[in-house]
Amino acid sequence: MPQTPYIPHIDLLLQALRVNRDRLNSKSKIAIDAKLLKTILQAMVAGAPFNEEFYKQNYPDLAAAQSSGAIPDLHKHFIETGYFEGRFGAAPPVDEAYYTSTYKDVGQAVLKGDVTSGTEHYLRSGASEGRVPNEEIRSELEAWMLVLRE
Repeated sequence: MPQTPYIPHIDLLLQALRVNRDRLNSKSKIAIDAKLLKTILQAMVAGAPFNEEFYKQNYPDLAAAQSSGAIPDLHKHFIETGYFEGRFGAAPPVDEAYYTSTYKDVGQAVLKGDVTSGTEHYLRSGASEGRVPNEEIRSELEAWMLVLRE
């Protein structure tokens, strides 16, 4: 079982960001050191679902790199590099019926054979477009999208 990543106390993070708690709760924008941002994101990604078989099957370049010894730990690769390359650590929770009926263009693309499934579309471009893969996470994803678009 992967160890939960250590996350520093909020006061230490705010000090590094040069903001106080009041500013954190405001709508103002702040500059953030890229290294600090990447470290925060890596801590978040460490808790994301990861399935080594999915990772190897969907990214044959990484499977080959692991076989050759160039990448000894695929989960570590996902946390440190793969996520930042837009790779998925595990199969996304796409409800095919929901996804293809909600996004008519995807349903049409599947019918025409442009993509094999809603899942394939989601992996290729749907996630990066902010599309919702299933009804259960709609509200959570929409909340993220509100913050990301501010």
